[in-house]
Amino acid sequence: MKVKSFKAYLEKRLNKAEIAEIEKAAKIEYEILHTLQQDVAKDVVRFMSENHLGFNDLVRKLGKNPTQVSNIIKGDANLTMATIAQLYALMGKKARIRKEAT
Repeated sequence: MKVKSFKAYLEKRLNKAEIAEIEKAAKIEYEILHTLQQDVAKDVVRFMSENHLGFNDLVRKLGKNPTQVSNIIKGDANLTMATIAQLYALMGKKARIRKEAT
């Protein structure tokens, strides 16, 4: 089976309703991920500002590489639960995930 694009491949395998359902679920998942990333980033940047903590200080305290810390601050990091716990422990805060209907 030769296909010219991924979209064409999907259209051969799935009907339009199935594709729409998958796209809708992926969009919701992306929005949730983006919100979580931005919330963590805002908290970290606020903590750094309030505690006069520089970027290199944060890298050292977290024991992470500078690229990962940069991604955290920009809201681009795909964080593990362990890293989220480490960040909030450093900030002296408890992290909780609040669930709302989408």
